[in-house]
Amino acid sequence: MHIAAAGSDHSRTGIPSCNYNSNFLDPPLRGGPRRYRAWMQDHSDDAVIEAPADLTADRLSATLRAGTVTGFRSERIGTGQVSDCYRVSVDYAPGASGPRTVILKVAAGDPTSRRTGIALGLYECEVRFYRELAPHLAAGPIPVCYHAAFDSATGAFDLLIGDAVASAPGDEIRGATIEQARLAVGELGRLHAIVLEHPGLTDADWLDRGSMLNQDLLAQLYTMFLDRYGEHLTAPQRSVCDAVVGSFDSYRSARTTFPIGLVHADYRLDNLLFGSPDAERPLTVVDWQGVMRGPVMSDLANFLGGAMSIEDRRAHYDELIDLYRTSVGPDSPYTDAQIRETIRYQSFTGVITAIAASMVVERTDRGDRLFMTTLHRHCAHVLDIGALELLAPAATA
Repeated sequence: MHIAAAGSDHSRTGIPSCNYNSNFLDPPLRGGPRRYRAWMQDHSDDAVIEAPADLTADRLSATLRAGTVTGFRSERIGTGQVSDCYRVSVDYAPGASGPRTVILKVAAGDPTSRRTGIALGLYECEVRFYRELAPHLAAGPIPVCYHAAFDSATGAFDLLIGDAVASAPGDEIRGATIEQARLAVGELGRLHAIVLEHPGLTDADWLDRGSMLNQDLLAQLYTMFLDRYGEHLTAPQRSVCDAVVGSFDSYRSARTTFPIGLVHADYRLDNLLFGSPDAERPLTVVDWQGVMRGPVMSDLANFLGGAMSIEDRRAHYDELIDLYRTSVGPDSPYTDAQIRETIRYQSFTGVITAIAASMVVERTDRGDRLFMTTLHRHCAHVLDIGALELLAPAATA
């Protein structure tokens, strides 16, 4: 369960804080891409950068491979608990033309948070994503990675990635504008198209992420959730939550034939950096600590259900589903019926996340607004597309 202070409002600095995601839920299971900056990843030096103090001008010169670095400065950014992030500003000798800023992401300095990141495999997972998968996805909405290393003995890790300059995350509570929604959905489809061009890319065993949640645990969390938020739930929302919690084990164990692929598992506005006209790319997707193999439209379902106001989602739903399908390309193996049915089945994920995550993170005023807002949206989504009937037999058993 990739959890940190979901209610904290991270600074809008091109890199998000480490927030919750839905990886712990583990539900059952062409076109010409635009090219941006060339992938510059180099792992000849596997020594972990545990903190900015481990950096030197010589090491940055070797890692960035963009000329001689003469100096650098670092500043802490974001409010993440599971990881610590720093912006590193780099000075070069005359004639060099490397990135002026990069982002260093390392294990949390707080011992408890660090143990959480290690125990849940978050650090190793994100390093393996950037080392093993991201080089094949360089044409997608992913930051360039200059260095990624993990020490299994100590749990230390580092990512030295490109800074999404002139970009900012969306506002989870306000919701995405329709322009942002179109961009996020279109880029998700384009990313899936790139994955399809690399058969076997998602076959690695480490992408099978086990679930941390079962019905008994979810029921306990739901009791706590109702104690805190119950008076704020409408009758329809309560009916959705009761049904989902009451049938969670049967829902997870159901045999399905949904297309399987790469799942970010936290594809929401806090992790989507929208570029201004001066940005290198229109969208940058970050925080890959929960990446997994699963129903490929899971991220689409989560985004459609929770990222927009209910009114905007209803008004543009068919348009966005069609945009996803066309963005995957003319040779897409996914039919409109498959996409819609997968979204229908995966629409419960946002409801479960709101219940479970809200009980295991630090409580804040913003967090309360965030969880209630997204729960409201996801419950409406479930009801609008008739998904609740999928749980009816288990819920009444």
